[in-house]
Amino acid sequence: MLRDRLRGELVEPSDPGFALARQLQNTEYDTVRPHAVAYCAGEDDVVACLRHAREQGLRVHIRGNGHSMNGWSTGEGLVVDLSRMNHAVADGPHVRLGAGVQSLDALASLKPQRRQIVTGTFPTVSVGGFLTGGGIGWQTRRFGTGSDRIAAARVVLADGRVVRCSAAEEPDLYWALRGGGGGSFGVVTEFEVLPVDAPTLTAFETLWAYEDAVDVLTAWQEWCVSGPEELGTSLVVLPGMFGPGGRPVVRVWGVHLGAPAQAEAELDALTERAAAKPLSRTVGAPGPYADVMHEALCGSLTVAQCHRTGTGEEAEGHRHPYTRQSYRLTGRAATRAESAALLDAWDPALDQEGRERYLLCIAVGGAANRVSPTATAYAHRDAQFLIGYQMACRDLAADPGAPGRLTAWADRAAAALEPLACGSYVNFPSSRVDQDWEKDFFGENRARLREVKRAYDPDDFFRHAQSIGGRPLTTKAAS
Repeated sequence: MLRDRLRGELVEPSDPGFALARQLQNTEYDTVRPHAVAYCAGEDDVVACLRHAREQGLRVHIRGNGHSMNGWSTGEGLVVDLSRMNHAVADGPHVRLGAGVQSLDALASLKPQRRQIVTGTFPTVSVGGFLTGGGIGWQTRRFGTGSDRIAAARVVLADGRVVRCSAAEEPDLYWALRGGGGGSFGVVTEFEVLPVDAPTLTAFETLWAYEDAVDVLTAWQEWCVSGPEELGTSLVVLPGMFGPGGRPVVRVWGVHLGAPAQAEAELDALTERAAAKPLSRTVGAPGPYADVMHEALCGSLTVAQCHRTGTGEEAEGHRHPYTRQSYRLTGRAATRAESAALLDAWDPALDQEGRERYLLCIAVGGAANRVSPTATAYAHRDAQFLIGYQMACRDLAADPGAPGRLTAWADRAAAALEPLACGSYVNFPSSRVDQDWEKDFFGENRARLREVKRAYDPDDFFRHAQSIGGRPLTTKAAS
């Protein structure tokens, strides 16, 4: 039995902890009923899971911490969960990261070791999916993508072999794992990454009235493209339910890898570009990298509290409700007319209906764009922004028309993004993925990725709806 082969834990449908074990970050997938969930304690457990799946004819679903927006890390087969492989250890010039370690835990563990790493902008994302998909966030403009900083990785292949890949060992697999997406080539169990040198950060936040949204969105994009690479920032348009006084609001926030005076000067420049006065502006005191990132991602919550609710005694981090989304990468700042079209798609009139939705923009570019599109599998070296929309429904039972309404809204948002788009980011997929999704995600690298797939997984053992060379497409928008 598989249970007897594992050092970790196997949770089956009849076990008391199954309801929690099958959860992803999104509540939508709580109805999915896996054959079992295996919490792997190490590589040997992963090997045992793959062997068992082959013996029993089971599909395998690889899961870091369940942040797959389209549910690619679950299904009716065996979920191979890596969340307990969660070490973060300084090792000479590198940092060794277990594939299941979450951003907030890695930052906390590395702080006393005087190491910093790039992370995304949500605290409980695990490094496995983040790094293999590319890895973008507030450090991208200064230090490149997370995948650019992978020095080596350990991988369990479909035939049960464990290999180490680097520039000198299994170089094709090493190339593919840096941006080719998770769940296609094998189970990555550990990464060796190059740390970043960012001893201090300054956090900032500024809020703007929605009436100034067109000017702010236009100015913010121009500001990011022309601004210093030390500036890491996001912009989000929020509905009235999250805005001051019940009114929609534009929030610009992020970190500056410099002194508060530099952050203040950059925000002055943004205000001048927008020609509008913000509702509020806050620039924090400079602080240690890990502390400032933790506060930016978790607010006042402790490390224990910031974890997803249910995963620990103190955990109270939120889960995402039923959502539909459209996301694209864009290669330039939008014109004022294009910004107006993006905001029209967000649709301020929906506030009258109390619709929960947002328009999110993350600035990228900078150092990430000084790498050749074919140097790694992450091809989007002309991207300046990740821009996308999400709409949520928190009670489907009370709103049976929500799936169709949310999908239609996401489709309209996709149409607004299309004129600006230069590709799509595999870690932020739209609900409805285009039929030519491999080209959209991987550009000119798709042919080589298929070659690597045939070499390392000729039987397509590792597959999901958008895995390289996988089976016919299904998306959650059509379900």
